[in-house]
Amino acid sequence: MEPGISPEAKCALYFDGAGTVCPYGLTIAFAENAVDNGAEIALNTAVSKMEVKDGRIKSVSTNRGTIYPKIVVNAAGVFAEDIAQMAGDRFFSIHPRKGTNAILDKKARRHIKTIYTLMGTQSKSGHTKGGGIVGTVDGNVLVGPDAAETIEKEDFATHKESIESTFEKHSHAGQWLTTGDIITYFTGVRAATYEEDFIIEKGRLTDNIVHAAGIQSPGLTAAPAIGLQVESLVTELLGEKTKNPKFNPIRKAIIRPKELTDEERANLIKENPDYGQIVCRCEEVSKGEVLDAMRRSLPCDTVDGIKRRVRPGMGRCQGSFCGQQVIRLIAEEKQIPLMQVRKGYPGSEILFGEKGGSREFL
Repeated sequence: MEPGISPEAKCALYFDGAGTVCPYGLTIAFAENAVDNGAEIALNTAVSKMEVKDGRIKSVSTNRGTIYPKIVVNAAGVFAEDIAQMAGDRFFSIHPRKGTNAILDKKARRHIKTIYTLMGTQSKSGHTKGGGIVGTVDGNVLVGPDAAETIEKEDFATHKESIESTFEKHSHAGQWLTTGDIITYFTGVRAATYEEDFIIEKGRLTDNIVHAAGIQSPGLTAAPAIGLQVESLVTELLGEKTKNPKFNPIRKAIIRPKELTDEERANLIKENPDYGQIVCRCEEVSKGEVLDAMRRSLPCDTVDGIKRRVRPGMGRCQGSFCGQQVIRLIAEEKQIPLMQVRKGYPGSEILFGEKGGSREFL
């Protein structure tokens, strides 16, 4: 089953229900389905303070105005303790824990069919299950993560030592591993509690808050169950449960021409030629897919937003060829100057000047 696994492997565990998902793809899918069913999502909205009176949150102040909520669900990750403090209901602390992953080129996918994990080699701190080598749903290979304590809640710096130690550890499972296959890497920060456990409960001092805090490594797998538990707590606090009679649990599918048959793709391009114009050669992403990403129920207007939805820039060249095309498409679709197109968060504009009659890109 796994010809590339190390001869050092002595046994394996089989789970017939095991699988992999795309974490940001799943998150976006949930968010789009929520919007389709009437939810409102306010992106780039930071909470600055809360007015608490008689044990209840009366108002929430943000950089985009004031909200007067019936219920507040605290799912703020590494900032959950800050939200709890504002709500007058802090009874836990979050200590950030970094984890670095490497993404390998698709050619490495031939070495792995399932999931490798070093279950018997967790760190001396006991704060990690050891990471693993995972074939992604998009055909790449993910290696990692490691675990390192940090005092910074937004410490996304990636260090050479983390990559090297992760590869050295996992080479015991997959001797074919080589850092030469890395096409990108990234670091995230886990929201760990000192109890090393999830906190999913109603407020202890403030009546109208529900905490979903300390959700670290297994959080994505546990997300459906956590959602149901939070729903139960919110319903209990509201004292009623009103169902949306028009609720539709099925999200409108994303059109992916490369996954269609030749006949289906030909008909699609005949109907809309944008699907025949390739923007990203590495991932075979068309102009039509990029435009779709900006026109869906949860639209996006950043390079990273489009990248996470339909994958231009996710391949071997990491956007070196398609990046400028994506920027121009965003500017045209959103009717904004090229200089205003952002990589991600506010302040991350990409185009910064002109030289010799041509624009330069960071």
